[in-house]
Amino acid sequence: MTSPIDSADARRRSTAEQVAQHSYRLPKKLIVCCDGTWMDSDNNVQNPSNVTRIARAVKSEDDHHHPQIVYYQSGIGTGIGLYNHLVGGGTGLGLAENIREAYAFLASNYSEHQEGVPPDSIFLLGFSRGAFTARSLGGFLCAMGILKKQAMPHFLQVFEDWERAGDAHYGESSTLSKSKKPEERDRYLHYYFKKLLALDLTQEVDIKAIGVWDTVGSLGIPVNPLLQRMFNLPSFFRTYRWFDTRLDSHIKNGFHALALDERRFPYSPAVWERKDDCQTNLEQVWFPGAHSNIGGSYSDSGMANITLAWMMDRMSGNMLEGEDRANFQHHDWIQFDEEYMKWWYDCQLDWYEKHKEDQYKGWSRGKVYDSNTFPSSLAGTRCRGPGRNFRTFYESGCTDFSQALKNTNEAIHSSVRARIDMGGCGVETNWAKVLGFGGYNVVPLLKALWRAVTRQTHIVYQPQRKGGPLYGWKLEDGHKSHLDPNYDIDMSSDGLKEVQWVWDGEGANATKSMPESKLGRYERILLQEDETLAQKVEFTNNGWHWFIKPAAISAKHGRTF
Repeated sequence: MTSPIDSADARRRSTAEQVAQHSYRLPKKLIVCCDGTWMDSDNNVQNPSNVTRIARAVKSEDDHHHPQIVYYQSGIGTGIGLYNHLVGGGTGLGLAENIREAYAFLASNYSEHQEGVPPDSIFLLGFSRGAFTARSLGGFLCAMGILKKQAMPHFLQVFEDWERAGDAHYGESSTLSKSKKPEERDRYLHYYFKKLLALDLTQEVDIKAIGVWDTVGSLGIPVNPLLQRMFNLPSFFRTYRWFDTRLDSHIKNGFHALALDERRFPYSPAVWERKDDCQTNLEQVWFPGAHSNIGGSYSDSGMANITLAWMMDRMSGNMLEGEDRANFQHHDWIQFDEEYMKWWYDCQLDWYEKHKEDQYKGWSRGKVYDSNTFPSSLAGTRCRGPGRNFRTFYESGCTDFSQALKNTNEAIHSSVRARIDMGGCGVETNWAKVLGFGGYNVVPLLKALWRAVTRQTHIVYQPQRKGGPLYGWKLEDGHKSHLDPNYDIDMSSDGLKEVQWVWDGEGANATKSMPESKLGRYERILLQEDETLAQKVEFTNNGWHWFIKPAAISAKHGRTF
């Protein structure tokens, strides 16, 4: 005879099983943050990069109770020992290991697909070579999906098969792809993935967004550009590896912040190109500043704050409009603690108070550092060219200047125009790296002496000058000239028009015009701290050229913030 206690236990178990069966599992958000070369916020006291700052701004759970799980990975070259620091940071040694570690995090935390339950969401963020890591990780996820738990013992073999696809010297099996032709390599990897699916070893996944600051695509030792031209050498010496950083329709959004004023040859940008059949929503925007102005880590973070706010607006879905806005889904985007934006701004003001020689100049006019100093300058110089990027052959490392990149969807940030019109400073010296101040670069001393002789107070920011990154591009915004600062911009509505940069230089250009990027909510919060400029920016653009008008979200979806 069944006792009353046993009957009660059975009822409790039955109730628990029914609850578990009918409970709705909320999808998680898995957020991978890959820091730049030599950047490590876990073990060093240093100025944080934007990767560190955005990772810390992510809430542990959004307002609709979706867990937001962050994985932070320090940059290449941060291991123990001088060898790891120099060789890892200088050549990209350790990239494959970083990709594998980040993938292992995703595979360990990603829930297997269940009918009727939205899958977990994946977001990838990175700066510099960390951006290249994030994009390569995205390429592997698109190619091989997320391996299931029972397949993880074979993960290393799967990764090496992907990494060495097209390598004639890899493996003895005749089934492995030996061709370096992209179309044949892609066909082989697609066949490989279908086999994994048939064996129930993997699952197809989408990446909600990849957000990167100034991707640097170098994987080897840079070749001096003079020697490269003389002897027809590749851009970099390296052993063969296949790291796929291309866009794929499995990547729903791609956001890329790029540095206008970076001139170091090894830091040439890896601009995304979207194929005609690719459905990715792509935004690539150019900002004033050098590499670490855009990705953060300089003492003056005035420009880094702008690129941080720009990325937060994109990754949080703040830029959605119309029907997309009405159909907003919280698990598709990251929710941030917006107090962090104000906190970082206050930290910057505190820094200015302690460093009187670096006065606060206002929005868009933070210090643009000269990164091309000794010994980096020995590797050569290359001026960046928005809208004028060319295809590089992955296997040889050589650039074909007859094949311009298409469908790059580039834009210029409004901070470029504001910096020009408000007489912002051009590239400035980082005096900590100058002879007599702990470094070896004597060129800034000579420039400072020349300015003293010619009575120049500072060099005005003019990226459209000859030899500048925007040379050949004409700014059209209803004003006649931007060759000199326009402190008193004509605010009459008669002359206003949609702001864009139009190619007016010599020769054909694949990109004929670049629009001005719209500002989102976090960007506006930052801009409002500079009240005078904010009023001018809002008025001169009539509220629709730089800004997206706020639109209400359906009550069933709640709010974004």
